[in-house]
Amino acid sequence: MPPRVPASVYPPLLRPATDADCASVARVWRRAWCSANPSAASVAPPDHWEARVRAEFGPPCVALVGAAGAEVTAFLVLDVARAYLHQLFVDPCMQGQGVGGELLRQVHRLCPGGWTLHVATGNHGARRFYARHGLVEELVDTHPATGRERVLCRWPPTLAAAAD
Repeated sequence: MPPRVPASVYPPLLRPATDADCASVARVWRRAWCSANPSAASVAPPDHWEARVRAEFGPPCVALVGAAGAEVTAFLVLDVARAYLHQLFVDPCMQGQGVGGELLRQVHRLCPGGWTLHVATGNHGARRFYARHGLVEELVDTHPATGRERVLCRWPPTLAAAAD
């Protein structure tokens, strides 16, 4: 695991993701996924994660990255029109330092009427994070492609209005 980045780099620079970020974002995604799924029998190779970045980081979605200097430390993928957060991951070395909260503030800003996301039911850390930030768990279902159980979380419009 990479060393913890000092708190002096907080708050992170948030900016739109670019094609040049593909490999860095894929590394963050893979490390964060491994951290959230420590009992996984296997982890897809790096080229799988890069392919997903290239496939998922484009219209109609907005992709933002958090960076400490030139190094990508976090990212999100948001479909603003559907008010649906597809992905939000923070490098394990930056977790607990406010980076994820800063990304969520951007989601609130872009979707002030409320928004939703799915999170794996077994990802207890992410579920606690979203609950701390005011999301409410609603419905448990199964991901149509992976078969993994997931829970729908919602940031209610009433909370959206109160946060401004």
